[in-house]
Amino acid sequence: MLPFVLCCVVFVACLEMAFAVATNDYLLYDGVVILNTPISFFIGCYFEYDLLVCVVTLITSIAIEACKWNLWATFYLFVHLAEKSYFDFELDIWQIYTIAIANIIVSGYFTYKGITIFLKSAK
Repeated sequence: MLPFVLCCVVFVACLEMAFAVATNDYLLYDGVVILNTPISFFIGCYFEYDLLVCVVTLITSIAIEACKWNLWATFYLFVHLAEKSYFDFELDIWQIYTIAIANIIVSGYFTYKGITIFLKSAK
């Protein structure tokens, strides 16, 4: 279930990012303009999503012989991390929308699959 929870966190972060861009909600922090994403800031106080978390998720998914959706969600998380490091420069607003919407669709799908798998196993 860990990859699906992480995909849910990515879903919330991307949804919040798209909403902040759509409403022009920015903050000035140490001379740098950033998006105002209070939910992501709150999550970031307690949890950091990085390469180590993805590796632990992959090892856990393989060790417990989880379903293929666990592995696909884990691979998506690796791709998302690579995407975050690649797009470290300033982007056009439409590029931000495109990236955010693509991530919302993919992470939302994996979150949905995780919820359905959890509900089927709870019966």
